[in-house]
Amino acid sequence: EQMYEKATADVRTKSFFEKNKAKVAKIKKKMVAFMGGRFGGPSTGYDIHNLRPTHYNMNVSDYHFDCIIDIIRAVLRDLGHDGQDVNDAVALLQPVRADVTTGFTVRMEIARRNVSQGTDHLFRNLNGEEGVAAMMEALFDIATADPRIKHLLLPDKERIKLAQTLYFTEALGGPRVYKGRRLPVVHADLGINDYHFDAYMVDLADAMVAQGFNDALVDEVLVTLEPVRAEVLCRSRDVYKTAEIKNGKSLLDRFGGDLNLETVVNSMYDRCTQDSRVQFHFEQAVVKQRQMRRRMYQYLSGAFGGPVQYEVSQLRPVHFTMNITDYHFDVVADCFCDTASEMGVQEEVVKEAQEVINRVRADVTTGCTVRMELAKAKTEEEGVNQLFHRLGGLEGVSRLIEQLYQKVEADKRICMFFEGAKLQTLKSAQTEFLIMALGGPPAFNGRSLEETHSVLQMTDYHLDCFLDHMAQASRDIGVDQDTVDEVTAVLEPLRHRILAAHYERRPAADRRGPL
Repeated sequence: EQMYEKATADVRTKSFFEKNKAKVAKIKKKMVAFMGGRFGGPSTGYDIHNLRPTHYNMNVSDYHFDCIIDIIRAVLRDLGHDGQDVNDAVALLQPVRADVTTGFTVRMEIARRNVSQGTDHLFRNLNGEEGVAAMMEALFDIATADPRIKHLLLPDKERIKLAQTLYFTEALGGPRVYKGRRLPVVHADLGINDYHFDAYMVDLADAMVAQGFNDALVDEVLVTLEPVRAEVLCRSRDVYKTAEIKNGKSLLDRFGGDLNLETVVNSMYDRCTQDSRVQFHFEQAVVKQRQMRRRMYQYLSGAFGGPVQYEVSQLRPVHFTMNITDYHFDVVADCFCDTASEMGVQEEVVKEAQEVINRVRADVTTGCTVRMELAKAKTEEEGVNQLFHRLGGLEGVSRLIEQLYQKVEADKRICMFFEGAKLQTLKSAQTEFLIMALGGPPAFNGRSLEETHSVLQMTDYHLDCFLDHMAQASRDIGVDQDTVDEVTAVLEPLRHRILAAHYERRPAADRRGPL
């Protein structure tokens, strides 16, 4: 009850929770059922598999998810729970982040790719100036009847509509026809917040659907206009300026300065190289490690209020082809916070640092999220047997597995799992299983994955190494990257079965979430 009340009062999340009474009651009931089960209470009928389809078409981003987490933290504290209980509750909620945000992430990234090729095609698909004008007519019919924002439009409806039509015509790829004032000047004294902007964008989407535009085009328009939010709300787009100045000190100063930050980053990096959940991504050659440590420090120094040494715009392209999930991001963020706390940084400062780090989550994880989601969708639509054919059928998959074994047998990190007197038997069984898993004939009739791997001291690190070799072996036989992603998307869900014994030995909060 308190969380819902706070969420409807918070301008960042209000548009998602402000519903009619019947809808509010339904949402609350589902949230109680979900969170009760998540926190160890009795299962009351909520199927967690409904989370993704329920949220897929909502515009719930990582930013919004983090806002809800902040609200939950605040409510738990208000109810008298101590810091450890609060942290444990948040840790139990973080694994469902991908189920809530993936739909938005995938749709926006696809739209962003299309828009990056230029907006002239967007303008044509909107049917030029006449189409934009008709869209704006439909938008104003909806928005001027919307109680959330009509007070901002009705006093001078026709003039505002004309100005916005000219602005949209230009912003969406048309001729340069807008001659008005800069947006921050226009909106400076109107008191517009995220709630109003979100309501306007929802009305715009509804207007476009009413005009017959498809969902993909709606997403492209929303992606193109989202950067306007900062100008309309009169705030900086610069992520580095989001760390607050308190008592005249930047977050970097309160963290202990550059030297302390660099020490924390180095210790955190060392910690990650020993954590099997993320070890694969951090165990690099000495030169590469030095480069990664330096760049992490440079980014954080700027993000915490120091001079900008690493542009945040580089984060997405650098990480796009890596298989970094929300799970990995959370592990690294936790390692950073634990290291900072152990080095004496105040709890309040550590929490603020974590919030700043979370703001680039999407830049780090979007590549993996989008590639895997598209790969899954393709396999589900066409069937895994089509993947088998794209890999070259039985002959192609056999060549793939031969390449795979050459790599794993030469890899000191995992070769111990592929040695012994029964190596040939192992290879034969694994070949049959992989052929079946990748869409070939179901000839495998061996033991279950759980039983086969239960006696092996395998961790996420070892499986990450194996899957990396599988991806590289696929490329070696001439498979394109989209098909490589399909292979990964098919094999990754088996992780929980392969590492079942390993996960049983780990605390629940440390267990890997699905890719």
